Amino acid sequence: MRWIARILVTLVILAVVVVAGLFLIPSDRIARFAETQFENNTGRALVITGGVQPTIYPRLGVSLEGVQIANASWSDQGPMLVADAIDMGVGLSGLIGGDIVVEAFTIENPVIRLEKSADGSENWKFLTEFGSDEPGGDTDLSAVSLPSATITGGTLSYVDRQAGVTHVLDDVAVDLSAADLRGLVEFSFAAIKEGQPFSVNGSLDGVEQLLNGGLQPAELVFATGGSLASFKGKAAMDPVQGAGQLSLDIADQKALFGLLGQTPPRIPQGMGQHPKLTGQITLTPENKIFLRDAVIDLDQNRFQGDFDVELADKPIVTARVSGDQIDFSAMSTDTTEGDGAANAGAGGWSEAFLDVSGIGAVDGSFAMDVNGLDLGSVQLGKTKISGTIDNSRMVLNLGEVSVFDGNVAGQFVVNNRSGLSVGGDMSASNVAMQSLLRDFMGYDRLLGDAQMRLKFLASGSNMNALMNSLSGSGSLAVGTGEIQGLDIAGMIKNLDSSYQGEGAKTVFNSITASFDIANGVLRNDDLNFQADLLTATGAGELGIGAQTVNYRVDPVALAAQLSKGIRVPVIIEGPWSNVRFRPDLKSLVDTELEDKKEALKAQAKAKEEELKAAARAKAAEKLGVPSDPEQSLEDQLKEKAKSKLLDLLGGN
Repeated sequence: MRWIARILVTLVILAVVVVAGLFLIPSDRIARFAETQFENNTGRALVITGGVQPTIYPRLGVSLEGVQIANASWSDQGPMLVADAIDMGVGLSGLIGGDIVVEAFTIENPVIRLEKSADGSENWKFLTEFGSDEPGGDTDLSAVSLPSATITGGTLSYVDRQAGVTHVLDDVAVDLSAADLRGLVEFSFAAIKEGQPFSVNGSLDGVEQLLNGGLQPAELVFATGGSLASFKGKAAMDPVQGAGQLSLDIADQKALFGLLGQTPPRIPQGMGQHPKLTGQITLTPENKIFLRDAVIDLDQNRFQGDFDVELADKPIVTARVSGDQIDFSAMSTDTTEGDGAANAGAGGWSEAFLDVSGIGAVDGSFAMDVNGLDLGSVQLGKTKISGTIDNSRMVLNLGEVSVFDGNVAGQFVVNNRSGLSVGGDMSASNVAMQSLLRDFMGYDRLLGDAQMRLKFLASGSNMNALMNSLSGSGSLAVGTGEIQGLDIAGMIKNLDSSYQGEGAKTVFNSITASFDIANGVLRNDDLNFQADLLTATGAGELGIGAQTVNYRVDPVALAAQLSKGIRVPVIIEGPWSNVRFRPDLKSLVDTELEDKKEALKAQAKAKEEELKAAARAKAAEKLGVPSDPEQSLEDQLKEKAKSKLLDLLGGN
């Protein structure tokens, strides 16, 4: 960037030459002389298409009209600089003392074209008699002061043929004041990019040293719309680097993203609709940013942490943050403008579009440690999570998550590479079932601590689609607890589904079950319920997508006291918002009929045996043989006949 200083010094020297020959040389000859001297000193052609007018009042100086500075030979974009006029005023006392004091320097309506070629050449780098433009080269500006310099109505373009990008700034306005270019320089810069105005104001202590690659004290304030960013520390150019205190207040994201030609992302309340940040920042020559001791305000939420950012086409971010009580509840109710929850009135899942495009903006890794996390539908306690983001796929590792009075561990994945999908493989311990079922199903009658395992996968652009596509498997084990508002033993004894005994509850010792999920429907066939006076098995379906239940529990009461116990199957059915319990009387009647049928069969068989025995006894009596159930009548008759025959033969 030292080309700016070289052009400035060259033009000032020309102004002095022009003023010195004010009454001796015609303006056209001055113009030609200025063009020749400029090209000799910079290697670039200067063309003055208008006049060269020396001025005496209000200050000694010169006015150049219609100024053009040639571009690099490889450029096809036209002159590097075109200006309607350049006015300079120099201090007479300074000239007498040997110093160059530019009391005023004004460029009117300039067009400045900066370019980088495909091979990396830069059009602003050219040799002069003041030294090489390589890093480390010296540019002596110690004798130059610039009390007032302005640019009005400018256009600045930057074309990077290597990266294939072009940036254009319109309505460029610059005000600069430098009593000594080796000392403090104050400036303001304003322009319009992509239709969005912005400004940069600040000061630099030591422009000459900064242009020569040194780190110099700097203060900068950037503003666009209602957003502000400030920096106070040290900075250098060529390469750009710095270190100091950074402060951001992004009150107008529309304006900020407008500068980039982008539409701002839709961000729920609490996630950074109005983000603020303070911290110590370091920018390295390798385009890496390190932020330490950062304090981040995302609306009502505050985090502390450290960040590393590698600037690339897609930034790579490493973040480590901590916080106290964090409120992300808006995530569960946020909807895209104009898109409603079609099933909200019926108690179904929302059909509002889920916008997770934010995970595609960066790649990297993160870790978060907070004392509480409100997700709206779920309240988390102490939470430690870490994760990675890679090409629109986020993997969350749940190290310590306190939820529903228990703990959850495992992995959760959000993949938005080709449409949204979510999946996970998680386990939970000591989870309060009443809180879990109340928050997810609106059902709060089951009390007990559970151990759970869940593996799942779902896809879709809204909650309704996700829940109806859900697939997976899992298991559940609940220790001692109770079912409130349901007295199964009383229902069995009274054959009344509305029976409510004292306390209206069923106490149990354990509940175990495993399940499979397909297309949003959970199926289970091995429920095992154990209580002191009651055991039960169960099977059925839980419509997660449709928010319905259709389940049959087969309880057996007083099995130890009675030979078969009291058995009345219970049907659990209905929508989640109105779950109903009723005895399966048809099954009960069928069971009783089956028992009576078996009893009648037994009676009939006993009667048959009784009749057979009576007939046998009567036949034996008539045949004169003893009634022996262990021997057939035929065998008894044969033995009797044999005995008679032996008697007739004399016993031989």
